[in-house]
Amino acid sequence: MFKRAAILLTAFTVMLPLVSAGADPAADSPEFSAEELYEQVTVLQVASTLQLTSEQITQLTPLLEGIGEKRAALLSSADEVWNQYGEAIQQAISAQIAGQQASAEVRQSARVGITSFGKQRDTFYRSLESSVALLQSYLTAQQRQLIAPPGPAESQAQRALILEGAGSLSEYIVSVINTQRDLMADEYELIRIPEAQRVAAKIVPPNSPQFGQVVEQVLQLADTVHGQSQAQYIQQYPALVEQVAQYLQLPAPSAQPPISYQQLLDFLASPYTLPLLQRAAALATIEPLPTDSRPIEDCLVSEAADVMDLIGLLNYLQIPVQQLSAIAPVAQQIAAILQPIREPAANQGQPFKSILIQVRDLLLAGGQVPPEWQQFQTNLEQQQHQARQQIAQQLERVQRRLLPGQNQLIDWQPPMDILAADSERLAREQMRVLAEMRTVVDVFERLRFRQMQDYQRTRVVELNQLLERYGIPENSPAYPEFRSFGIEILNQMRQTPWEQWQQARIALAVEFLGKLGVIGGASAGPAQQAPLTWQDMFTALTNPQAAPLIQQMITARSSGQLPQQPIPLDKESHQPQEE
Repeated sequence: MFKRAAILLTAFTVMLPLVSAGADPAADSPEFSAEELYEQVTVLQVASTLQLTSEQITQLTPLLEGIGEKRAALLSSADEVWNQYGEAIQQAISAQIAGQQASAEVRQSARVGITSFGKQRDTFYRSLESSVALLQSYLTAQQRQLIAPPGPAESQAQRALILEGAGSLSEYIVSVINTQRDLMADEYELIRIPEAQRVAAKIVPPNSPQFGQVVEQVLQLADTVHGQSQAQYIQQYPALVEQVAQYLQLPAPSAQPPISYQQLLDFLASPYTLPLLQRAAALATIEPLPTDSRPIEDCLVSEAADVMDLIGLLNYLQIPVQQLSAIAPVAQQIAAILQPIREPAANQGQPFKSILIQVRDLLLAGGQVPPEWQQFQTNLEQQQHQARQQIAQQLERVQRRLLPGQNQLIDWQPPMDILAADSERLAREQMRVLAEMRTVVDVFERLRFRQMQDYQRTRVVELNQLLERYGIPENSPAYPEFRSFGIEILNQMRQTPWEQWQQARIALAVEFLGKLGVIGGASAGPAQQAPLTWQDMFTALTNPQAAPLIQQMITARSSGQLPQQPIPLDKESHQPQEE
């Protein structure tokens, strides 16, 4: 699907001569899977970027040993929880799959087991986050600058939200202006002001003294671009982002550190970190490379908890068998999308495993990551991003298969990276604004030219219809405030001289819709936060067990019988392999 093999194997055919061929492909590595070797390489990449010294590695040893002990204790506890409560958890899952309830005793035991593991897992992750500060205390100021702390990461996420996923403020403004070129002159005239205000609000706060000036600057830019001929536009376009940044004096986006906060957490949590650092530093005491590197999320009790969450979500939405049958092909398609990238290293075949060993040994010897390896990781990130976009399209299929009442329980607003990849999103948003502007202006036009008696009789009826359209019915607590505001707007509309009417109708419509939050912000209607989000649905349906589980639910609920082998069921596959 992603044409991965052709791209990656070509790159590594070139890379092979760059890696030292004199060493045996790591005599202690045959027992490692490709995914385990890939984790080792990523650990060494972080260490290589930080350029840790032998002294720092020695200082970090107690910290990493402590994390390793906590991780081993958590894995051991997970096994103990499963041994003690696994049977009850399986029985509870079987009943949930069939849409039934297990006995009270079984439900209580399953709840105790899942809750016990969940608390221990949360404690481990909290201790991991608290270890970041201690790790950074051993680093130099220059090394700490290579790591993005959670604060900037959150700021970056907020920035992406403000820019609706665009790479920079100037890129966002250009994308908005570009979509306006597709509008007819009368359409553009209706939305130029609300769009300029929306863009300006991303540059300075609306209550800022400079806001009106920025709105005028954005309007001048938009008017200039909209009025250009196609030839002029094509000629200017390559430099448009830079010209917008200069004209509006926008700050340049700051560069992000090469190591993300999540990468640092993964570095600390990996069981390979300490022994690999010791090998890289050639320390006298060297920990053996662990042979049990099970991810915490792959423990049976953890998978069972995820399965119970998935069933609970589907049951909460009250999805009957008929709808499950319609959703099942979507879950299967999502599984097919994810299959090539679930284990990216393992999917490359045996030759790639040898390359992983060579890259790992090159990093252990103090070498730099070959460009071809960086290209592999870039390709992988692109494939993961592409898969996420494809899954977003599948979630739209799920949304279409749910009833309105079910969809009201889900906030289907996708994250900014999904919105940013939707090339038609801004155009759709402008069409929405245009439609709302037309609706309000049409009401103004009807009321403005009516006889006074008809106006007095019909203005409240028309206003109430508008307010109800935007989520403020007559029985709403907010209704009196917005009714009073609407009447004031309508009275201004009636008193506007004819020579000012063409511009005033747009300004009044902008003021009305802005007050209601229909343009330039969230709706002014009652805020009702849905209990489920787009991310909840994404997490549920990308669960590896989702497709087979939904099929089990269809079969069990159609027959009325409990499944004999509910998911998860293969405990043996989760045990560490013996050497």
